[in-house]
Amino acid sequence: MRNTRKLKMLLLVIGVLLVGVTVAYAALSATLNVTINKITQTGGTWCVKFSNTGTSIAASDSGATSSTGFSCGTATITDTTVTISDTQLSKPDDYCQYTLVVSNCGSVAAKITGITPTNPSGTTCSTSSGAQMVCGATNKTIRYTLTSDTGASTLITTSTSALTNLAGSATYTIYLTAKYNGTQLNSTAVNQTGAAFTLNWSQK
Repeated sequence: MRNTRKLKMLLLVIGVLLVGVTVAYAALSATLNVTINKITQTGGTWCVKFSNTGTSIAASDSGATSSTGFSCGTATITDTTVTISDTQLSKPDDYCQYTLVVSNCGSVAAKITGITPTNPSGTTCSTSSGAQMVCGATNKTIRYTLTSDTGASTLITTSTSALTNLAGSATYTIYLTAKYNGTQLNSTAVNQTGAAFTLNWSQK
């Protein structure tokens, strides 16, 4: 009987201790809450275009004159296209250069994602990549470029800093140049038609 009482008391003590452990564990728990009160998607406008619309006369080689059969065609510029009228380059180093102003007329930053050349129809190009084409017969080529400088030496690319983040209301000037890049004269007239560049843009 005494042993039975001791066993009951021992079980009671163990029960109390277990209750104590359970309470201690509950006291160490925690609940964290995160509440998102409100998110507003503000409105924005998307607009990338040529801003110097109208007609533009080219800058040209100062030594070239109409008496040598040289003439720069006029550029007709709309929001999304540039069209150059018939142009004549008569001798090595003759060139015509046109100023194109790209404008972010929206509120969303833009980035250039691609520059794709289109070769002149039926003409072989030794170089045709990005913002440059060199096309025509050996030593009688025409070099077409899109550059950030009037010297036509710094080609624009998808890594050109200002074009990777063209902010709203910002502008960037690009120079389109067609230059007689060869070293020899053609004995007869040779036409290159349909040369073009496509500039692709997307949201930054």
